[in-house]
Amino acid sequence: MKELFWHFYRKVNKLPRMARLEACSLCQLNCIDCYMRNQKNETVIGNGYLTYANFKKFIERNPYIKEIELSFSGEIFLNPELSEIIKYAYKKNIQLTAFNGVNFNNVSDDLLEILVKYKFTGLTLSIDGATNETYIKYRRNGDLNKVLSNIDKLNRYKQIYNSKFPVIQWQYIIFSHNKHEISKAIDLAIRYKVSNIYFKKPWKEQEKDYNIATKDIIKIQKIIENCKKDKMIIDIISKQMIPTCYQLWLQPQINWDGKLLGCFCSVYNDLYINVFDTGLKKALESKQMKEIRAVICGKEIIKSNIACKNCSFFEEMNRKKQFVNEKELKFV
Repeated sequence: MKELFWHFYRKVNKLPRMARLEACSLCQLNCIDCYMRNQKNETVIGNGYLTYANFKKFIERNPYIKEIELSFSGEIFLNPELSEIIKYAYKKNIQLTAFNGVNFNNVSDDLLEILVKYKFTGLTLSIDGATNETYIKYRRNGDLNKVLSNIDKLNRYKQIYNSKFPVIQWQYIIFSHNKHEISKAIDLAIRYKVSNIYFKKPWKEQEKDYNIATKDIIKIQKIIENCKKDKMIIDIISKQMIPTCYQLWLQPQINWDGKLLGCFCSVYNDLYINVFDTGLKKALESKQMKEIRAVICGKEIIKSNIACKNCSFFEEMNRKKQFVNEKELKFV
């Protein structure tokens, strides 16, 4: 895992080669427990989308950035300027990904062709069911038939352009209501030429389904093992993620309006810096960023209202006294 990690995130003048830049925080679905659609939780993200003008400015001011993850809190395909963003990134040889996840319900034919023609690197499709009846229990307002139709169209464009891009991944969150469709989902993944499908436990906050999924893990692993029918399928029951805190050094999270969030978890606290105004280098060298990095390295205690204060990842890290080691990041 480490070798793969450093292959993609190598040192470039002590500055990251990758950034996470939210393309759109809007979403047409109403998924259960989504922090963006839950009115009880007020995030700092807001509702909006990344403009082509701000994207162009970001690329021009930060030439060391070579890869950008566009998906975060919403659906990137609701951004009306996404086509221009993709074309400009291609012109500047910037790899674009949406591996955090898209629902892929509403994508125009023109945009599907642009994804292929301009070599959008890859997408993770969030599909938690193999029938529409099951799918909509979590992805409310969605339509699995639309998603599969869009995958089919995308594959046709890939044939026309003789291209492997974008690579398509399928993320399947395991719940009590969809665990019976796992083998059928694998069959669909093969039929629709998905590069890999991985199965993921729900968040711990979803206590009921989380406990059921954990209890059934051995049975589900056997189902997956029995469904190994194609090399395209990667049977990962619980995808291991790169430690989220590393994003502060290696792939900083930036909101659609330029707010520096720092990491994936910082949806309720930003660092009060606008990257579009200051430039990324200056933002990463700011007092606020230095403080949050020092905290997760165990060098300082939390002194202000930073994201770590209410972060379950940091709570676990602090409890075990297993902090991030900057030297392991090869940035110092």
